[in-house]
Amino acid sequence: MSGATGNVAGAPAPNRIARIAGGHFALSVVVTVLLVVALVAMDLLALALNNPAKVLQPHYFMALGNSISFGYQPNLNFTSGYVDDLFTDLAKANVTDEVNYACAGESTATMIHGNCPGHLIHHNAYQGPQLDAAVSFIQQHRGHVNPITLELGSNDVLPDWNETTCTPSDGAAADLATMDANLTQTILPRLLAALGPAPLHEVVDVVLLNYYNPFAVMCPASMDFAHELNDHLAADAAQFRLPVVDVYAAFGGDAGMADTICGNPAKGIPAYTWMCNSEFHDLHPTNDGYRAIANAVEHVLGYPGLNPNGINPVPNLAPATGVKPRDQRRDMGA
Repeated sequence: MSGATGNVAGAPAPNRIARIAGGHFALSVVVTVLLVVALVAMDLLALALNNPAKVLQPHYFMALGNSISFGYQPNLNFTSGYVDDLFTDLAKANVTDEVNYACAGESTATMIHGNCPGHLIHHNAYQGPQLDAAVSFIQQHRGHVNPITLELGSNDVLPDWNETTCTPSDGAAADLATMDANLTQTILPRLLAALGPAPLHEVVDVVLLNYYNPFAVMCPASMDFAHELNDHLAADAAQFRLPVVDVYAAFGGDAGMADTICGNPAKGIPAYTWMCNSEFHDLHPTNDGYRAIANAVEHVLGYPGLNPNGINPVPNLAPATGVKPRDQRRDMGA
């Protein structure tokens, strides 16, 4: 036996005890860390299988256009537009965020150059032309923006329609030509280029919307004017192999447009616009009209889990292969 200050014979030295204890502690920490990592990995795997959007966030839906994409209603309800309905439904397709740059009163010219009449009120703030803001956002979030809806062109020609005489002005043809040039030479090329080179820009769903005819009841002869606008939009989209959402058909087409514009209680059809409302007489959609537009967009997108009973896309390409427009290759030089 050692002295009072020594060690008991056969007992480990204090520093050896410390080393053993430290080793056990370190091993315990390593095991704990590995266990935590394994549990986190299992959680991430389960999350990825059940809700990929939570792992791959963010996944943006972008809406571009004028007051219809903005969701304007004359009763100052700006939160029940087709974009709002569509974004809610797109959660089923793992879309996590919405970017709505639409500006009330936007034309193809102001989208390029700025000075949109409604530039003081946006759902998502930005400065300058809507096109610049959209291109910048897409480039900064490349690979995370899909789908993109573009609804534009009505304000290029609305000033040409005389609701009193139910006739277009002599300048309508020139304004349609300007719209075509702005869409095909600047707006669509810049948007698609921002998505990135092939094949990246080819797998993003960019859809162009056409228009219903708000004057169908007051001016039945306006049908031709509406068709001419929509025919131009279809031709513009076809140059870039983009599908067109047939809002015109969603609002009843030629035969049923008058019923949806003002509503037809006898047929159980609600008013899709405010045109026949005695207080407002406004051409913008109601909640029901916006819902109809959202349904039409969802059908064209064709995402799993979305509304399967919408309106077919305009067959502006009619490919011999039978492939839907959204599945076709888009060539920038087409």
